[in-house]
Amino acid sequence: MINNIKMILIAVFVILIGGFLYFSKNTTPTLEPAPQVSIKGCYVSHLMKDVYTLNVQSQQGETFTGILSFKNFEKDSSSGTYIGTYKNGILLGNYSFKSEGMDSVMEVIFKKSGDTFVRGFGNMDSTGTHFADPNNVTFDSSQTFTFMANCTI
Repeated sequence: MINNIKMILIAVFVILIGGFLYFSKNTTPTLEPAPQVSIKGCYVSHLMKDVYTLNVQSQQGETFTGILSFKNFEKDSSSGTYIGTYKNGILLGNYSFKSEGMDSVMEVIFKKSGDTFVRGFGNMDSTGTHFADPNNVTFDSSQTFTFMANCTI
């Protein structure tokens, strides 16, 4: 009888130790943040005789800075800074430019597709400078900006 009690106590003890070891180790995988993909570089789009250039000059985490240029054939062109965020394949920022002698700011959005960026268009808010709903834009494949080695066009 005493041997049976000892065996039961040893079995309970082994089960408790095994259960403790099983539940004490971290069974949840550690999720490391995905490595930040570099978007630095020059991207160019041609629309008939118009040439559009996106030059991402720096990137710190989700924040980027660059230059955006719209060189239009026989129409007013513009060029200026483009500063914003890059999250989940979406490049969204404020384009500050001078056109027709006036300083302007306009929100511009792109979606990453392979080595290219596709420009998005959507309804603007009452100021006409920002998207009413950045989640409700249409990406126009006719304005695909393709990665280039440099921005000397």
